[in-house]
Amino acid sequence: MRRGLLLALLLVSASAPAAAAPPPLPATGFDAKLTPDEVSALTAEAFYWGLNIAGFYELRFAYTQFEQAPAFRGVNRMQPQLKLMDASFRYATTVNASTLYSGGAFDVSAEPLVIEAPAVTEKRYWSIQAGDQNANWFFMAGSQFTGNGAQRYLIVGPKWRGAIPAEFRSTEIVRASSDSFTLAVRVAVTTRDEADMVGARKVVSAVRSVPLNIWRANGGAAPSLENQPVVKGDYRTFPRMRQIVDYGRTMTAVDMLQLLSLAINDPAITRRADSVKETRTLASLARLGLREGALLDPAMLTPAQTAAAQAGFEAARHKAKAALEKSLVDMNGWRLQSSLFYDDLDYVAKAGADDVAWGTPVPYQSHTIAYLFRDSGDRVLDGSRRYTLTLNLADLPPVTEFWELPVYDSAGYFIPNPINRYSVTSYQLAAGAFAVKDGRVTFYLQPDRPADPEQARNWLPTARDDNFQLAARFYGPKAPLVDGSYKMPRVEPAGN
Repeated sequence: MRRGLLLALLLVSASAPAAAAPPPLPATGFDAKLTPDEVSALTAEAFYWGLNIAGFYELRFAYTQFEQAPAFRGVNRMQPQLKLMDASFRYATTVNASTLYSGGAFDVSAEPLVIEAPAVTEKRYWSIQAGDQNANWFFMAGSQFTGNGAQRYLIVGPKWRGAIPAEFRSTEIVRASSDSFTLAVRVAVTTRDEADMVGARKVVSAVRSVPLNIWRANGGAAPSLENQPVVKGDYRTFPRMRQIVDYGRTMTAVDMLQLLSLAINDPAITRRADSVKETRTLASLARLGLREGALLDPAMLTPAQTAAAQAGFEAARHKAKAALEKSLVDMNGWRLQSSLFYDDLDYVAKAGADDVAWGTPVPYQSHTIAYLFRDSGDRVLDGSRRYTLTLNLADLPPVTEFWELPVYDSAGYFIPNPINRYSVTSYQLAAGAFAVKDGRVTFYLQPDRPADPEQARNWLPTARDDNFQLAARFYGPKAPLVDGSYKMPRVEPAGN
């Protein structure tokens, strides 16, 4: 009877939308009294406040509504990626190439979500982290947080009221900061041989999430992925959302403002009612048509208004990047991002962080990130030139889990290359993947494969005719990688 009930429930769920279709709203444009300078200034203010929110809305679309997208999996359904991320991945910036991912977009407006994770007996990093549209990571579990035993959690919405199954302990019940959120699972690969990949795939595939009613119908357990319904989201969209999934490169000012208009009118995206600054910001942005009860329509904008908005957008992007760099801790030329020094009300620097890596910063208990945009001579990293980065094996970055050194193009995406290498990790170093000499390992950052075979083993490809950046990740950082006192080695020009 239990199996029959589950099958019936899945069939009903699979054929029904996640929620009732949102009602139509009137179209609006900018306040006609705004001057071009005022449009530019307000667009910049929207960029600072809402860049991460716009990215959240677009990412949720890719996960839950854009059925032709590789990321599509439906609402409240966690789908694992069984291979490492590569240059074909284009719907979020500065992802890693050291863990298998799983996750998706979740909505607990109607009922809670159950998350289950297996016991992880191998010595490998794994984590589950959930964050809202404001990059507020309200839930973390995994090897460095809650250990390696089998675990389960119930995520409830901020306004949800109801009966919780008696078997859940208080420490297993988590209140989300928004009804809509994303959830990311990371499971580290180590040696990258077949046995390692099989082990990592087993773990990432066993982490499951389902709405509470499905968990109950399945006898208090999450069914396998193939037995979970694929429920398409029914959130408001606009046609260009299909063209701006790669939003780090393709999103325009009007695209961003439309995404924010939709987000403001989405009841599942829970706003921070206790934030005076956000309330005041939204009052200002209402003059751009960003308000509850109406949707911004680009057809109602004049060419001059569109041009002014784009000018403000581009100026804001430059200012935000400068503010981010200024806010980071200097770690021997690397710019350390640690939430120990993070100010959630510094919208400008926060937008700069989001533009480089959507959803940052994650809390420093998880991992810190050190960005590098310039070489030891303070020159911008140029993908057409050659550089070296040398690590002393006696003074490697101090972590409890592992570290990774990824390379990205100027927009924060992996760089296509003939050896499909996008990063190097401490796991690979320990496994003997790289040439080591005199207690040091030197990596060669350049567009072409080095002629020397030993150097070729340690090649990190860059993109010719583009700048590049590094975003070193330190999983389980110890104090020197939290306060910035570790002396990270510089990237040196290599006789170009």
